[in-house]
Amino acid sequence: MGGAGPRGALAAAVSRNLPLAISGAVRRFAEDPMRGRVALERAWRRTARPAEGAGDALRRAVALDDLAAAEAAVAALDLGDPGRASAHAALLLLRGRLGEVLRASPDDPGSRPWRRAARRQLRALESGLPPSLRRPRIAVPRTSPAGKSAPGGPGPRILHVVTNSLPGTQAGSTIRTQGVVAAQRAVGWDAHVATRPGYPVLYGDLDARPLERVDGVPYHRLLPWIMPAAQGVDRVYSQLLDELVGDLRPDVLHAASDHVNARAALEVGRRRGLPVAYEARTFFEDTWLAAHGGEESRDSDVYRLLRERHTEVILAADMVTTLSEAMRDEIVARGAAPDRVVVAPNAVDPAFLAPREPAERARAAVGLPEGFWVGSIATFQRYEGLETLVDAVAVLRRSGCDARVLLVGEGPALPELRARAEALGVPLASPGRVPFADVMGFYDALDVFALPRSATALNERVTPLKPLEAQARALPVVGSDLPAIREVVPPGTPLTAPGDPEGLAEALAALRDPDARAERGEAARSWVASCRTWPYVTEAYRGAYSALGVPVGASRHP
Repeated sequence: MGGAGPRGALAAAVSRNLPLAISGAVRRFAEDPMRGRVALERAWRRTARPAEGAGDALRRAVALDDLAAAEAAVAALDLGDPGRASAHAALLLLRGRLGEVLRASPDDPGSRPWRRAARRQLRALESGLPPSLRRPRIAVPRTSPAGKSAPGGPGPRILHVVTNSLPGTQAGSTIRTQGVVAAQRAVGWDAHVATRPGYPVLYGDLDARPLERVDGVPYHRLLPWIMPAAQGVDRVYSQLLDELVGDLRPDVLHAASDHVNARAALEVGRRRGLPVAYEARTFFEDTWLAAHGGEESRDSDVYRLLRERHTEVILAADMVTTLSEAMRDEIVARGAAPDRVVVAPNAVDPAFLAPREPAERARAAVGLPEGFWVGSIATFQRYEGLETLVDAVAVLRRSGCDARVLLVGEGPALPELRARAEALGVPLASPGRVPFADVMGFYDALDVFALPRSATALNERVTPLKPLEAQARALPVVGSDLPAIREVVPPGTPLTAPGDPEGLAEALAALRDPDARAERGEAARSWVASCRTWPYVTEAYRGAYSALGVPVGASRHP
């Protein structure tokens, strides 16, 4: 009797997952004790403790893959510190120069951890697709056939293969997965999601079940009994995914960034004779580049190998979906046939289009004082350019405007943005990460949503999701004049030069008038409602799947 009911099920799940959690932790500690400690702190924050000296701070920065923090730690080392030679190897590692790490200070014991890490990265990144997987299997017709399905019969079964998901990971990619799959299920398709092996147990969710439903969307957790060593993860991924495919019998596999998910889907799809689509939601090599030295690291081993691995899965997939025309152009430039690349833009749940709360009431609900509030809801990376927003608000305040900054979320850039705001006398509220259910209230507390992205390859191509949510809440967006930004705002929206706080301040000042904000906000909301909701975007997937011979049925849209 004691094992029955919710408590018994919880105890059974924890008991089943404990060997996986322990083996995953042991693997991390064996590879890199600091990496293991950081992973433990991420899963159970009560274990966190501050760094003890510059050397400890450097090891922590490497474990977090944080080049800026590592550079700061190295700068804090005494000039005569014997650890400076190994610190140089650590910086080379974070800049992706793996060959140089292996050649640096071979007799220095302090450099050994960095050389081991470099060898691990090289092993992982140099392993490309076998020749049998490098070409599409399905011939795509010049014009997509009309969608068909048995009258009154079930829709196609689609299995999306992703890295992580809601509710444990709240990010643009996981919100997109939830929106896409919910919309596909709403039109009668039997869409499911599989997450990467070990997720979410290895991130602290010991009571994870093999199947979890999030607002009706089924997420299948690939949970091995124990976590294999790094060289065995790909094999376990393919094996567990193959078992799930055998049970579900999907009509198509649709992997989403990154190349690791695509490789597993390609292996299983080819084995099972299934079409495989790949969704390029970002270019991970450009994401890496933006955080690891920018253009100075473009000739590094890591950038080159990440690009190779990503390009080969793009060229191997039977169909590629992506987020923007700028991304599509890049994918075609890498050799993908244009008729195999479909744009399925970022979008929002139609629930975001509900009437917004008055700003004064929304601010009171989240504890903000009155003022002219501008800001963002995101994972705050250093390449987002939000220092330009802080500087622009400082300009506004010098002109007598009570401008304030709201940043909702977490990320490595947040401490620096807080320090910058304090130095400039800019009021900045940063409540941290908030539950997805509460996000709408923070949008309503803003007057303007800011998107001052830097001019990097990543930001020029990859379209963000959050400004669409903001505009659905009738918020005007002020952002950088970049190709990807132009694709997520209505045509004719005024944009500013990246890195120009005076220009951004001028654009914000034009929206101090409530009537001007309301006019821009309603125009933005109407545009999102017309072409940037998940039901609308589902039609792009209908065309992509239909071209692969999947019976998706006729469109429900005119």
